[in-house]
Amino acid sequence: MNLRPSPHAPFSYVPGIDPYSGGVVAAPGAEIVHVTLATAVPWRLGFERIEEIASDEGLKRTALCAVELRCPRPHSFEGFADFNKEYRSLLGDWGLLVGDDNPIARTNVAPAHRPPDETSLYAFSYVRSAPAERPASFVVAGAGDLMDQSDLQPSSIVGDGAEGAEAWRLRIAQVCQEMEDRMSAMGVAWNDCSTVDVYCAHDWFSQAGATLVGRVGSAVGAGLHWHIAHPPIEGLSFEMDVRRVSIEKTL
Repeated sequence: MNLRPSPHAPFSYVPGIDPYSGGVVAAPGAEIVHVTLATAVPWRLGFERIEEIASDEGLKRTALCAVELRCPRPHSFEGFADFNKEYRSLLGDWGLLVGDDNPIARTNVAPAHRPPDETSLYAFSYVRSAPAERPASFVVAGAGDLMDQSDLQPSSIVGDGAEGAEAWRLRIAQVCQEMEDRMSAMGVAWNDCSTVDVYCAHDWFSQAGATLVGRVGSAVGAGLHWHIAHPPIEGLSFEMDVRRVSIEKTL
């Protein structure tokens, strides 16, 4: 994985697939701010909210570097592809794409309880100037239990439908490896994370929690944030994202 600089704002990104990048890291002299909306809003209206918040900070909308969505239920593989075309089109309209690359990181999950009526914006991150001596801030995009993140089809699901501790260990190990590969491309590691998010609607921890705790090392000291939610595609069971940001806001 090779890091590429964004020409639009002071961050670099890990190349991913059409709908999202693998993650973003602020350039020296910049920092990432993470914003959670107190109430999620339909995703298109959410992008209008992003523009308003960026403007209030004196920033252009091209400061956007990561998006977190919540959907009513997991998509079929075909439905996920259809949504991604619509979503990528909006990013193009905003002037955020870099040639064929999409530099914007994304997490999209389906809450198991009280899901939204339609896909909604839950949170986002943007980049702004900061003192150069601050540690690098970064956001790693969500990744589910696929053997190949670019192979969006049922045959890529890890342990498809399998139960038991070993199946969960395999899922967790695969997702952790993806997190590590993306962090490595950014020059960071687990001990640099301020937030480790897990998205799963099953009791994974009693079966294979030690696998994750052992993998993340000292990052567990900041806590594991377990969201009772499904990954965005039917058949997937476990998803993660991680980040380190200087500022967390709720608006």
